Amino acid sequence: MAKLLLFGHLTIDDTVMPDGRSAMGTLGGNVIYASAGAHLWTDDLAMVSRLGRRYPQSLLDQIAAAGLRIDGLVPTSYNRIRQWQLYDDEGGRTYVPLASSGTYEDLAPRAAEIPAMVAEDVRACHIAPMPIERQAELVSWARERGAHITLDPHIDWIAGHGQEWRRLLPLVDVFLPSREEACAVLGEWPGAEEAARRLTDLGAGVVCLKLGPDGALVYRAADDWYRRCDSALSDPVDPTGCGDAFCGGFLAGWCEAGDLGTALMYGTVSATFVAEDFGVASALRRDQPEARRRLARLPAAKAS
Repeated sequence: MAKLLLFGHLTIDDTVMPDGRSAMGTLGGNVIYASAGAHLWTDDLAMVSRLGRRYPQSLLDQIAAAGLRIDGLVPTSYNRIRQWQLYDDEGGRTYVPLASSGTYEDLAPRAAEIPAMVAEDVRACHIAPMPIERQAELVSWARERGAHITLDPHIDWIAGHGQEWRRLLPLVDVFLPSREEACAVLGEWPGAEEAARRLTDLGAGVVCLKLGPDGALVYRAADDWYRRCDSALSDPVDPTGCGDAFCGGFLAGWCEAGDLGTALMYGTVSATFVAEDFGVASALRRDQPEARRRLARLPAAKAS
């Protein structure tokens, strides 16, 4: 059993930075980054994903060696996802899937396939970026079990899906878009506080905006409550997965403390571990005492 379930994709990443630094064939995907972010704080979690055909055993061994469960990875006949991640000198990123790669739709987990051994006594779920139909299916599954739900959208499934989001957001406890994704939903960027407020007008009870180098902001509509936390990233080696790790840390902090301000700080610390090296490797080398030290050094989340 696992109290926290994290749903998403598992990939193989080939990353190239604008200065020529690169890392080929690394463990990747939003579900492993989110799980690493949560695992800094708790052992009581499992990831759920479809496992693509020909996914390297060496990468699965890396996951298991880090103390993360792999019994929620469901084998399929679809090819694994392998992709280039090409960063530009202005911080932009382009994904280029290999010709032999499976698709995000094919490798997104299905509710009907969730293994029973990881679904018992689930307390909370994080649903990482996937096609909106898959996210909606998993939200329904989690609500039927009375689990708390955090959801991170994907920029590719926002435009043209306004009605779906209006149906989905009232079913979610915390909505965690990036600035870019919030802009896509709203059609503009009115500033962080106003963006969060407008997103709750669409049905989300709590919105946590991931603002990159500007940190993160969480807003609760019921009592017009804001908290903001500055970014703790310093000269990141590779920003890939920082947002996903933030979401995993946020979920763990929220479940541990029952407090959104604490969740904001946990997520902020989780992102710093991912940024220290290429891929997820540095975050998988879990150092809970160091995570607690970073949390203690982080200024408390403040009213916006």
